[in-house]
Amino acid sequence: MMKQIAPTPLQRQGMEQMEQRLDALLHDPIMPVPGYGVMAFDRGGLVYQRYGGLARIEPGAPGGGTPFGEDTRFRTASISKIFSALAVMQLCEEGKIDLDEDAGLYLDFPLRNPNYPAVPITLRMLLSHTSSVRDGSVYSIPPEDRLEELLLPGGKYNRFGDHFADGSDGTDRSPGRYFSYANLNYGIIGTILERLSGIRFDEYMRTRVLEPMGLGASFNVGDFDVQALGRLSPIYQSRNGALWDASQPWAAQIDDYNGREQPRNQVLITNPDLGGENVMASLADYRIGDNGTLFSPQGGLRISCREMRALAELLLTGGLVDGKRLLSEQSVDTMFTSCWRYDPDHPNGDSYDGLMCCYGPGIHTMTSGAGDRFLQERDIVLSGHFGEAYGLLAGLFLDRARGRGIFYVINGQGAPDSEHHGRYSGMYEWEERLCTALLDCFFPKG
Repeated sequence: MMKQIAPTPLQRQGMEQMEQRLDALLHDPIMPVPGYGVMAFDRGGLVYQRYGGLARIEPGAPGGGTPFGEDTRFRTASISKIFSALAVMQLCEEGKIDLDEDAGLYLDFPLRNPNYPAVPITLRMLLSHTSSVRDGSVYSIPPEDRLEELLLPGGKYNRFGDHFADGSDGTDRSPGRYFSYANLNYGIIGTILERLSGIRFDEYMRTRVLEPMGLGASFNVGDFDVQALGRLSPIYQSRNGALWDASQPWAAQIDDYNGREQPRNQVLITNPDLGGENVMASLADYRIGDNGTLFSPQGGLRISCREMRALAELLLTGGLVDGKRLLSEQSVDTMFTSCWRYDPDHPNGDSYDGLMCCYGPGIHTMTSGAGDRFLQERDIVLSGHFGEAYGLLAGLFLDRARGRGIFYVINGQGAPDSEHHGRYSGMYEWEERLCTALLDCFFPKG
């Protein structure tokens, strides 16, 4: 696993102040967090890690619950997309798929935007959110329904054509031309992975990606025994949803299993970005290849900080984990090669308040522009991905050339994120504070 690197004297000088800033998040009177984990990477190794607060809140337990630590697992939200992209790149190396081929050829129905029927949608477009696919009113559907019900005219979930972009306002939103972040892209990718492999998505990821990386992480909580479930953190938000109430502060939003093992033949259907209800559904009659949205290829991975280090190692080394090659350096290079950049003079995408201005196959680059910046007064360019769902905020961002980067996660928010947008960026205020603390300490100016 990733080597440990001693901090430099300059990095050590900033640690005390950084740790005070991190711990202040736990006790903030307006926008506290229940628990956090952070890591810093430098010279290709782990230079620092720190954990604080609680992974599981139990008011009657000593200390109020279970401490957050390096083996605490959590639903990492959209950082899951990087792992799904790794699976695609593996199949590319095996010659089973082509990033620039019509993705409909890997399905049993044509994948076309009805507003641009002549333009093929490719896997590269799906991975980079330039496919013209949109989440619409729902993007994760039950096991008895096929993916076509989302995407074909007359489909059960294809309401008003809201799963595809159109250019009725004169803007060219054809596949490959316009960026708009969409989780359904990865549900389509999950379906393609199942059809090509004949293996259910969660099992494919476990046996072909996660276990070869040495990880016990999973897209299916049914893979976890009682001991592993005891290390799984629920994701929390403030109980009353609007005001911080210290007497009853937290309400679990997801993964509150209380140590009870979950059946492997069930799946939790979630549409967190759309405020949809979480529904448990049986997989007894599911046919592999029908519906890859089931296990949330875009956001459903449960993983720990210790395990996340393996992903950082793979990306920083160009495909190696613990000396074992899992992906070619060329494939990693492809993931970090941008497919789209925002053009402010000729708007060619939804930049989400300036946060997203550069995106490749599964990798988001923060360019230090007006909104996609980590620091207010200093430019630093890092590539990786954010995670956000149910109150969790996380980010893994790296500078491959220098072998450095950061990871952070908080497992809940004590105030509505809508009231705490960033002061100088498209991030949230919690993230600005975490990133500033880490980067000022480990990658100081000069």
